[in-house]
Amino acid sequence: MRFQLVAARTALAALILALLTAAAAIAGVRLGRFGFATGRLVMVPATALALLALGFGLAWLKSAIGRNEGAAKRTGLAALLGSLLFLWPVADYVWQGATGLPVSDVTTAPEDAPQFVALAGARRPGDNPAAFDAARKIPYGGEQVTVAYGLHMWKNGLITHPHTKLLPGSKSPQATVFWRSFEIVKALGWRIVGYDAKAGRIEAVAASFWFGQPADVVVRVRPSGDMGARYDIRAQSRRGENDHGFALGLVRAFKARAD
Repeated sequence: MRFQLVAARTALAALILALLTAAAAIAGVRLGRFGFATGRLVMVPATALALLALGFGLAWLKSAIGRNEGAAKRTGLAALLGSLLFLWPVADYVWQGATGLPVSDVTTAPEDAPQFVALAGARRPGDNPAAFDAARKIPYGGEQVTVAYGLHMWKNGLITHPHTKLLPGSKSPQATVFWRSFEIVKALGWRIVGYDAKAGRIEAVAASFWFGQPADVVVRVRPSGDMGARYDIRAQSRRGENDHGFALGLVRAFKARAD
């Protein structure tokens, strides 16, 4: 019983320290006290503390089951469940970085990517260049491939398959698809910074959930035949060559509503 109490309290204390450290990292980045790289570095000890909490939480659980005693059950359960909730997004971030496409610039049209206009001037020194680099080599599937090839092959072309909408009853299929896309961007909560219905272009900024890191998004809508229109979307994180699936997730979120 004494061991269970110590294990549960230690687990909870480690979890509280992990939460405070993570909160400091997130607040520091969002308030501009330090950069995203520093924020990720601060998350390392926060994650270590959460793992410590999980370890002591599991030790408490094993003892509780083995002895058939529920000493400090509220503390033990809170620490165990809390550490699992803390570690889940961390594990997902690491997994995406290790197994996903190592890119930060994703588009449905790698050979003819939509270009930023309003957002081209929003970049700061050190940000990723606005031009899409389809020929850049990345490791994928155990070999070195181009970004364009990787996007075409990702989940059997899920990102780059044709996105043409046939609208025989519409007087202007391009306008119909454009304003549908405009409403999708609004519904996703992205901040629209510019749009041009005639050119068929929408530009917006999305921010990551925890650290608020910006990614630029551009949607392009063009006629496709006499009765249709095609949309293409591009999302680019402003910093880093591998954003652990953030830009890819933005493109998938848009496509889930537009397709």
